[in-house]
Amino acid sequence: MSAITPEIRDKLKAETVYRKKIAAIHTTKEVDVVLITIELPNRVIKQTIKVAVCDMASKSEMLIGMDIISLGDFALSNGNDQTLFSFAYPPFRDKIDFSKRQNEP
Repeated sequence: MSAITPEIRDKLKAETVYRKKIAAIHTTKEVDVVLITIELPNRVIKQTIKVAVCDMASKSEMLIGMDIISLGDFALSNGNDQTLFSFAYPPFRDKIDFSKRQNEP
C-alpha cells in the first residue's frame, strides 16, 4: 500500500475514509487511509488510490507501494553515480531480466 505523510494529506485536504492497522519495521499501528489521485512523470494518472497516512523516517513525502508498482513495469537502475527510476503502464508484453545482462561490459 502506498503512503503519504500527514503534511501531504493536509495539503491535499484528503479526508479519512477508514482506519487500518499496518506493520512498520518495529511496530504495528493504526493509521488513517485517504483517497488521492496520483500522476506519474510519464503522464499515467491513477485515480482514487487508497493510501495510508503515516510519519516517515526519511524526508520522503510519499512511498509508492506495490498497489501502484504492480500496475505496470517498474525498473530501478544505477550507473555512473546516478539512479534511474522508470515506470511503464500498461506493462510491456516482454519482460526485462537484468540478470541476463549482468556480465555485459
